[in-house]
Amino acid sequence: MLAHLALLAVLMFSLDWSPSPSTARKPAPIQAIAIDARKLDAEVESKKKLEATRQQEKQRAEQARLKREQEKKQLAEEKRKAEAEKKQRVEAAHKQAEVEKKRKAELKKKAETEKKRKAEAVRKKAEAEKKRKAEAVRKKAEAEKKRKMEEARQKAEAEKKRKAEEARQKAEAEMRERLAAEQERLRAQRDSAMQRMIDEYGLYIKEKVQRSWIRPSAGSSSLSCVVNVRLIPGGEVVDVKIVRGSGNAAFDRSVEAAVFKASPLPVPPDPEVMEKFRSITFEFNPDS
Repeated sequence: MLAHLALLAVLMFSLDWSPSPSTARKPAPIQAIAIDARKLDAEVESKKKLEATRQQEKQRAEQARLKREQEKKQLAEEKRKAEAEKKQRVEAAHKQAEVEKKRKAELKKKAETEKKRKAEAVRKKAEAEKKRKAEAVRKKAEAEKKRKMEEARQKAEAEKKRKAEEARQKAEAEMRERLAAEQERLRAQRDSAMQRMIDEYGLYIKEKVQRSWIRPSAGSSSLSCVVNVRLIPGGEVVDVKIVRGSGNAAFDRSVEAAVFKASPLPVPPDPEVMEKFRSITFEFNPDS
C-alpha cells in the first residue's frame, strides 16, 4: 500500500501542474484515476529498478567522479611531488652548482693565493738575494775601505814611527855628539887638569928628591939621568930603576938613594891621578 501511495505521489509530482498561458486563471477539474494494482506494482517495480539503476549509475558516476577526483588529486599530488622533486633536483643542482662554484672559487682563490705566495716567496727570495749581494758588496767595499784605511794608517804609523825613530836617532846622535863633545871637553879638561896635576906633583917629587940628593964627591953638576920610580898609595917608594944612566955610576946611585930617602914622595889626592903615579919616570938634573 505504501508503495502504491509512493507511486501515486510520483505520478502526481510528475504531472505538469504549471498553468498554461490560456488556463492560468482557471483551475483544472480533478479527475479520479483508476489504476490497476498489478500495473501499478509493475510500474512501481519498474520505477524502483529505474531508481536503483539511477542510484547505481549515480553511485558509479559518483565513484567515477571520486575516482577522477582521486586520480586528479593523485595526478596533482604526483605533479606536485614531481614538481617538488624537480624543484628539489633544481635546488640540489643549484646548490651543487653553487657548491661547485664555491669550490672552484675556493680552488681558484687558493690557487691565486698559492700563486701569490709563490710569487711573494720568489720576490722575497730575489729581494733577499739582492740584499745579500748588496750586503756582500757593501761588506767587501767596507772591508776594502777598512783595509786601505788600515794600510794607510799603518803606512802613516810606520812613516810616523820612521820619522820619530829618525828624530830619536838624530836626537840621540846629537845627544851622543853633545855628550861626546862634552865628555871630550871634560876629558880634555880632566886630562889637562890631570896633566897639570901630574906636572905639578912631578915638580914636587923632583924638588923633594933634589932636596934629598947628596952630590957625590966625584960627581959633575952637568950630569943627569932618567929614573923610574914605583910608588904605592901614600907615596911610599917600593922600587927605583935608572932607565937612562948618566954614565957615572956614583951619580946614578946617589939619585937612587935620594929617591928612597925622599920617600914618601908627594902624590895627588885624586885616586885617578894617583894611578898615574904608580910608576913615574922623570929626568933628574940637579941643575934644572
